[in-house]
Formats: sequence, C-alpha cells, structure tokens
Amino acid sequence: MKRLCFLEFEGLLDNELDYCVDEKKAEQFVINIHAFCLKNNIELFLVSGFHEKVALKKFQNSFVKKYFKKENFFFVNDNYIYSKKESDRQIHENNLEKDAFFVDSFFKQTLILNILNKKNVLQNDAVLFCNDVWVDGYYTVRFSKINFVIFEKNVRERGKVFEPISGLAYFDFDSNPKNFLEKFPIVDYSFLEKYVFDSIKEVLLKDVDFNKIKEKIGGKIVQ
Repeated sequence: MKRLCFLEFEGLLDNELDYCVDEKKAEQFVINIHAFCLKNNIELFLVSGFHEKVALKKFQNSFVKKYFKKENFFFVNDNYIYSKKESDRQIHENNLEKDAFFVDSFFKQTLILNILNKKNVLQNDAVLFCNDVWVDGYYTVRFSKINFVIFEKNVRERGKVFEPISGLAYFDFDSNPKNFLEKFPIVDYSFLEKYVFDSIKEVLLKDVDFNKIKEKIGGKIVQ
C-alpha cells in the first residue's frame, strides 16, 4: 500500500491549453481517491506548477477546494523561486513576466523529494497522477523516482498533445484508485527512455552532415 499520493492539478483537474476538464467525472474521481486514501491512511496532496497568485485563484474557483486542505495544496511561491541559483531565478522571473500562467514542471519533483525526505518515506511508497510523459513521467524517472501514472484522456509531451507510450501505467476518471495505490502495476520505462534519448539525439545531431563526416573518415577532401 502506498503512503503518499500526489495529484497534479493542471492537465487533470484544471483546464490546460485545449484540454477542458469534465468536472463531473473529475470530481467523482477525486471523491473516490480521497475516500480510498482516508480509509487506508494515505496522505493525499494536490500539486501545481503555477505561481502562487494563479494557483490560489484557480484553487478557489475549482471543486477541488472541497477535498483538499490548503496545507495539502502545493504550488510555486517566491521562496522557491529565490532558492534557485541566480541564472535559473532570472529565467523563471522572465517567464512569469511574459506569461503569468507559466508552469514550472520541475517544481513538482523538488516538492516530492522534499516531502519524501521530510516524512522519511521510501520512493516505492509514493505515486504521482500526472499527464505529461516528459516533464512528469521522464522527470519522475530521473529525479524523484516514485511511481507515476499518466492520464490517458490528456496525454502530453512537453505540453503538446501526444500519443501514449508503451510500458507506462495509464488511468482515466473511471479508474479505481485501488489499482495504483494498493499494488502498483508492472511498468517498463525502456520505451519512454528510448523516446527521450532519440528526441535528444535528433536535436543534437540535426545540423550534422553525416556525408561529410563519412568522407573525412575515408580520407577524402571535402570541397
């Protein structure tokens, strides 16, 4: 049985880009997972990458406020921003100036790691319900290393609509939370890691002329 459960706010329980949440189904899912966590002594957290002003306004206007205490709702604040090294802080502040709805996806990993350490909980005893295979899924594999499950109705890849990747665990609002909180399903992250590796390789090598490299290796003069 898991001890900690993290629910992502944006992209699941709150609108994101062209995704419009089905509030009736979303609320029933929250009711179910809230009840299961309460019954089994699992701590339930709501996590957002929005800055405090946006996050709290959205929270107050959402059905989620009926099921989460404010102290269990975590979001980006100024203390977090100023804890970054100067260059990263400046980038974050510039992003917020351009877009008040800027989402710091990596904040979620920092938060999860802090809570795991604070509560002395093992990584295998926590799970994140999220929707982005890269900034949620891959970041989780690399950093917090807890289990994660992707929302199949709004699968994203760095914000863009995306197709599900094999090997991962998926859920929708009709799913039984027990299936992920009591005993997590078997997953295979090799498909995700290959996709990320191939994507990075494509970016790094996009301007490389392999024909010229081949000619150089063969000792030919390149004109």
